[in-house]
Amino acid sequence: MRLKYLLLLSIVLFQIPSFAQREFGICDSTSYPLNDDTTIIAGRYHLYTHSNNTLNVLYDFSSLDVNEYIRDFDIIKPDLWYTVVGLRYIGGPTRLYKSTDRGQIWSLDTSHYNTPDLEFISQQFIQSINNLQHLNGDTLIMFMHYYESGIIYSTDLGLNWTKWFNNLISHYQGMFECDNKYYIFGYEGDGFRASMFGFDKNLLFSSDSTGIWNSFNPMGFHPPCYQGADTIRCIYAPGNLTRCGTYDFFKNKINSLCSPVSTAAFTKNAVKIYPNPFKDKINTEGTTGAEIYALTNLYGQMVWSGKQIEQQDFYYLASGIYFLTVLTDHGRQTVKLVKE
Repeated sequence: MRLKYLLLLSIVLFQIPSFAQREFGICDSTSYPLNDDTTIIAGRYHLYTHSNNTLNVLYDFSSLDVNEYIRDFDIIKPDLWYTVVGLRYIGGPTRLYKSTDRGQIWSLDTSHYNTPDLEFISQQFIQSINNLQHLNGDTLIMFMHYYESGIIYSTDLGLNWTKWFNNLISHYQGMFECDNKYYIFGYEGDGFRASMFGFDKNLLFSSDSTGIWNSFNPMGFHPPCYQGADTIRCIYAPGNLTRCGTYDFFKNKINSLCSPVSTAAFTKNAVKIYPNPFKDKINTEGTTGAEIYALTNLYGQMVWSGKQIEQQDFYYLASGIYFLTVLTDHGRQTVKLVKE
């Protein structure tokens, strides 16, 4: 009976747009395709495998405190998974768990505690993770804490971390990619609205030693979105949305801002990708050497990017559906790929 109940619950929750970080009691479940016939479901306290219409518990993250739950779940590579567990209260302490055997065994990961240049930030900053995001390749980003919020990043899959910047009156949650820009978004807080701002891609992880990412600096790259009045550089979400609704609002806004992904518009010198489905390597035909490539999963997360390739090996990717976008001087082409 309990299994049927969990299966019914998962079906209901699947109707909610999947998003890594959940809001307690509203959209606290997300899914992640593992291969052609198996999906990982992150519920409130457990990870489940859903295969052949059967739901099984993969791992139990519950604790004596019922207010602790799975805040974030990400599969970075087939053998590298992360789960964030913490209190439902924003800014509360969290724990980062890491698995290198597809979720069978989990160990506490405190590598981010060694992030340098945190001496002038409260201790709670590094103990409170809002969201972990896989940018591309070996690069991970973590959005930290509430009110005194900030961003740290790793270029070696989480072994070492570097602080990018931090600000007061902020609640950073994630980052979108849109053409030649990135957009950082954050949720609402006491006295400030949920907002998003964009910046040129070449500024990613640029040094903040002179305070150019300080939102109080009028000469910097970060607009003062906390004021709620900069409608030119900041995009604000309506104040009556849940956090998951806020995410959907920003995601839809990004989709409207970015160049439309259309294979029909790509009529000249189209690039051919084969084989498809593929097991490890893909080949390209019709390339000129000036192409830029980006591979994303079903959730829009970039898992690889590169340029000037004739062959690329994706042996490490989990089986599933991916989208390869090719950008050339003639336009943009997106191809749906199936990894066996």
